[in-house]
Amino acid sequence: MASVLQNSPAKPVARASGYSLKYIFGVIVLLGVIGFVMFNSFQSNAVYYYTLSELYAQQNELIGRTLRVNASLDKASIVNDQKNLILKFNLIEGEHALPVVYRGVAPDTMSSGESVVAEGKLDGSGVFQADSILVKCPSKYEKSPEQY
Repeated sequence: MASVLQNSPAKPVARASGYSLKYIFGVIVLLGVIGFVMFNSFQSNAVYYYTLSELYAQQNELIGRTLRVNASLDKASIVNDQKNLILKFNLIEGEHALPVVYRGVAPDTMSSGESVVAEGKLDGSGVFQADSILVKCPSKYEKSPEQY
């Protein structure tokens, strides 16, 4: 009888466990870096919301920081220079009044607005330099109780 030699099936070469650990470690580091960048960009873009009483209580710390202020609009203080696109007005809350300067086109509802949310920076002289303003519409635009 002739003997037939057969090759034994090749065994798969086992990968070193360090090889897969490198990939896992790399993915963890990559996710950590992405999370760190997202957190820092969120923190730098966060804009905090203040009432006038909070603003005046922390006025020295808030100079030069971007923030939002919400207060009632003093309609008598509105000065709109349409030629130079400069809008000046005061926000009021109790005994506090904040002068605001906005450079840009004034909203159509400015003269009939009840309150304003202004986003910008407080300068060293106590004037709020607004980058954007949002005029809250008066209650005449809300549904009457009969319409509900």
